[in-house]
Amino acid sequence: QEKEKIVAAITDSPKPPPERITLTLPVLNAARMVVFVATGEGKAAVLKRILEGDEDDALPAARVRPRSGQLRWFLDESAAKELTIPVEKHSAL
Repeated sequence: QEKEKIVAAITDSPKPPPERITLTLPVLNAARMVVFVATGEGKAAVLKRILEGDEDDALPAARVRPRSGQLRWFLDESAAKELTIPVEKHSAL
């Protein structure tokens, strides 16, 4: 929900590390390029929520929408397995 700061201190994250700093949505949405990387079957359900969900209280990653930049997602097949939206597939070299 941060609208002013460029970074935020996190002191009680449920996922490691519990203490860290993170870029805020204003910074990410002002970027020229934002890239997310997600791998593994354990990410499939949350990726479906982020990329296909229509929630009033969307997850933070779903609110990343660069105003004049690009947003790219790099997923492996396991992470993308629940998606019904079109995805562009590339093979590893």
